[in-house]
Amino acid sequence: MPAPKFISANEQEWIKHYLQETYDMTVVDAFDCQSLSDAIAKQTGTKISYSTLRRLFDLVTNTNTQSKFVLNTLAVAVGFKNWEVFKLHVANFDTNVINQNIQIYFRQLPDSGNLILETITKLPITTWMGGYQLQNIITIAIENNDFDLLQKVVHLPFEIEKQNVYEHLVIGFQSFYFQSIKNNEAVIQFVTSTIRTSKVLQKCLLQAYVDEKQLDRFLGKWFNAVQENTLPDLLLFKNLLLCQKSFNHKEVDKAATYFKLALKELKNSPKAIHPILKARIGFWELMLNNNKQKLELYFSLLSNPFDKADFAVIGSRLFWSYYDETLPISFLDTITIKEFPAVKDFFQKGRYNLLLLTLAIHHYLKQEQQQSKEYFKLFNVTTLSYDIVNIEFYLPWIERLQLL
Repeated sequence: MPAPKFISANEQEWIKHYLQETYDMTVVDAFDCQSLSDAIAKQTGTKISYSTLRRLFDLVTNTNTQSKFVLNTLAVAVGFKNWEVFKLHVANFDTNVINQNIQIYFRQLPDSGNLILETITKLPITTWMGGYQLQNIITIAIENNDFDLLQKVVHLPFEIEKQNVYEHLVIGFQSFYFQSIKNNEAVIQFVTSTIRTSKVLQKCLLQAYVDEKQLDRFLGKWFNAVQENTLPDLLLFKNLLLCQKSFNHKEVDKAATYFKLALKELKNSPKAIHPILKARIGFWELMLNNNKQKLELYFSLLSNPFDKADFAVIGSRLFWSYYDETLPISFLDTITIKEFPAVKDFFQKGRYNLLLLTLAIHHYLKQEQQQSKEYFKLFNVTTLSYDIVNIEFYLPWIERLQLL
């Protein structure tokens, strides 16, 4: 039998941090270890016993050794090829090293641009820490007007199709959104001129921060700059938002033209359409074509609870914003809160939380105050994820429901 391998204190802290980040849980007792064991098995197909995890998290006596099999499984569970690759990552890019390189770049020391670009390529981007480190670097680059570096960053081959990469890149790139809100024309123009060729900007900025209030400003410019489906359904998404922009200006014929373009993209799409896009399509069928069945039909075809939440939150907000703010929405009565798992990622937590608020509004409009009150009690005003861009719609409702 191979001899067990030693784990340094630093390696142990990093693997514990990565495990808790990746599986969105805090491990403090044996029950948490069992939950983590189950989650790893579901993700990797390989079981790590909860007793092994108890030793790793120092809940029982720890010898600071593990078998090669366990170490490799732990590394794979957090996105690395094997334990040796994970060890090399920890050794080369510890937090202090990354921070030192950020300091060097901030002070614009010789060759700091190349150093910080190399640092970015090796950030632990599958963790929140890596996301915030990237955000810090991008913020400094914007302050330095270093658009040459930013041009390179937004064209790096990030694995945006992986959820644990995508959600942290959204945080990393949010300084572009913050600066655009502040009318930073240099940033707005940079994104406008770059977004056509940058998939990461398209997915982690344009599709993540859908601040519909900005359709007449930078968001409209960014949509107009996109001409191809470099990402699935990108032109469908674009035409639906430009339809909304035209409708805001009471240009109904123009809105109808954009909607027809969206339906053409829908017809030609080879893949299943995201529930949020389906909600937008169903709503504009109602507004522009007086088709009252599509919203109900599209929702009835959903089975995944988070797909239902995506659809319900977006569809309901559009319905109450544009169609009738006084009507309850019948498909909301079919949602069962018990369908949702206890463990959710960052995005799912925010969307689920807004679903609770949506259901509270729905029952309030049905004059079912007790049910409305129960849903509102479950709602947490500080957990909105990326939907915070639409907080202005929800604030009056929050104030009203607080009086129940």
